[in-house]
Amino acid sequence: MINIYLIRHGKASSGWDTTDPNLDLAGKKQSNKIALKLSQIAKEPFDVFSSPLNRCIETAEPFSKINNKKIKIENRVVEIPSPIKNLKKRVVWLKRVLPLTWNELISDKESRDSKIDYFLWRENILKFFLSLNKDTFIFTHYLVINSVVSHLRKSDKVVFFNPDNASLTHLSLSDKKLKIISLGDEASTLIN
Repeated sequence: MINIYLIRHGKASSGWDTTDPNLDLAGKKQSNKIALKLSQIAKEPFDVFSSPLNRCIETAEPFSKINNKKIKIENRVVEIPSPIKNLKKRVVWLKRVLPLTWNELISDKESRDSKIDYFLWRENILKFFLSLNKDTFIFTHYLVINSVVSHLRKSDKVVFFNPDNASLTHLSLSDKKLKIISLGDEASTLIN
């Protein structure tokens, strides 16, 4: 059995109105705290992957330093693509589509006009997970985690649960099948 640990990035210095924010002070503290927790469960051999976005890389850095591991950048675990470039309009779009189902997201006019294939985006995440051959720690985003959990729970919801910043969701991979071991702690506030 392969363990796959999905870590949502720490609290970012800004929210949906920026494309690639860094961690704020609270996020840096969260990344140090989760690094210690992960180091207690990490057993060789294992890999460390991160989304290419700053907030994920910065969340992964303390764990990678403690364990003397190189962070491998993985584009397939980057946040959901947005059909809207204007950041203010993007916030409006996100707030509108997050409560939807995947089919409703695909049918949304702006999503449809953009020709972004959200099912392909999720399928690429799942293919990446299924390709793993050792325990893996993946520092990623709210909707990446939700897309996988929603798929495994056979739900059509875009947002299945509300993983907190620096939360840990544990999956297993055995015989090319993914299984949820535990969901990460949930946030009581809005995502950022």
